[in-house]
Amino acid sequence: MASEVKLFAIREVSEMTGVNPVTLRAWQRRYGLIKPQRTDKGHRLYTQDDIEKIRLILSWLEKGVAISKVRPLLDGKVSDDASQENDSEGMTQILSALTDCRRGKLEQQLSQLMKEYPLPVFMEKVVAPVDLQVNDTANPLRAIQQALWQSTLIELCASLVAKTRKRSGRKAMLLSFEPAQDGITHHIWLGALSLCNEGYSVTLLDNLPFNSKLHGLEAAVSQQGIESVVVIGESKLPPS
Repeated sequence: MASEVKLFAIREVSEMTGVNPVTLRAWQRRYGLIKPQRTDKGHRLYTQDDIEKIRLILSWLEKGVAISKVRPLLDGKVSDDASQENDSEGMTQILSALTDCRRGKLEQQLSQLMKEYPLPVFMEKVVAPVDLQVNDTANPLRAIQQALWQSTLIELCASLVAKTRKRSGRKAMLLSFEPAQDGITHHIWLGALSLCNEGYSVTLLDNLPFNSKLHGLEAAVSQQGIESVVVIGESKLPPS
């Protein structure tokens, strides 16, 4: 008798691979990279082979392969070496939207990339290079582009964090003592989104004062059943 093939729900696959369900669905719908089975109610079920394929896709993305170039790799139509040129179309559109101060275009492009790429890849391949260009002291539009870039990215992250809060049972609190004027506010929200992807409902407290004790924090953590308290930032905190 043939042994049954073990099947995994999308949430299980997300936990095993680190790729969130939104991205897994985008890979299927937009690019046809994975073809999970379906239950009678339409829920996706993945095999072990599907999971290995997801891990393979993730390894290519981490090398710099654009998601739009993964399908030919899976089909064996191009070699691994031939696909290593990164697709710069997304970056070009982001920088163009920032130059023209077109918020709608910027939001649309960022939303798409945040769905198609796992968060660590998005942060490395999109956020880091845009930060570098926008914050360049030789950039004549630096102030305007910084404001547009941060506000758009923060609003997208905040929306995703709020959606996750409604369906997550585990609770985490994210603290930041970084002054808002230091220009890293969007990194704090990306940190919150990262915790959300780990299955937490996140409460974010940013721009906290350096030199005051956080009275009531211990009680709040205990009363609300918060499992993790995370501090994010670059500044050295005083002992108090």
